[in-house]
Amino acid sequence: MKKDKKKAQIQMIAIEQIHILNPRVRNQKVFKSIATNINMVGLKRPITVKKGSTAEGKEYDLVCGQGRMEALIACGQKKIPAIVIDASEEEALMMSLVENLARRHHRSLDLLQALEVMQKQGYDAKAIAEKTGMTVEYIHAVLILLEKGEERLLAAVESGQIPISVAAKIADTP
Repeated sequence: MKKDKKKAQIQMIAIEQIHILNPRVRNQKVFKSIATNINMVGLKRPITVKKGSTAEGKEYDLVCGQGRMEALIACGQKKIPAIVIDASEEEALMMSLVENLARRHHRSLDLLQALEVMQKQGYDAKAIAEKTGMTVEYIHAVLILLEKGEERLLAAVESGQIPISVAAKIADTP
């Protein structure tokens, strides 16, 4: 028997009722660009939240759209259009990580941290590659750096001094 799916509807939600489940630090130049764009043309895409926050006093957990939400706050807004989904905390966190990884210009450190969380959730390199659209070889290289605790190499990758493939080879040598 075919299961009926409810079409997601956009609701206006008080920003103060939203807990950021997977917070990220923003590049201020990019943030100002988002806020200016929203101020000029409005919000083009609603945020995604899940009902039933894990934070005390909040009704929703933010799944996707932290930058948009923070930009609306900077513009003085009290409510935000949101799609409310039915998801567990783990599913919501995974959706958030995958959306962050899908960005074209993510910082290497953000990528490494997101992949580390996915690995801790029990995903292997192949599963992570399938979820992110990255190659298994690339994911494997990242996981080597994380496994070996190579903070200096991670910093070198983050600063653009060396590519991640070279850092992984260095970390994997005796």
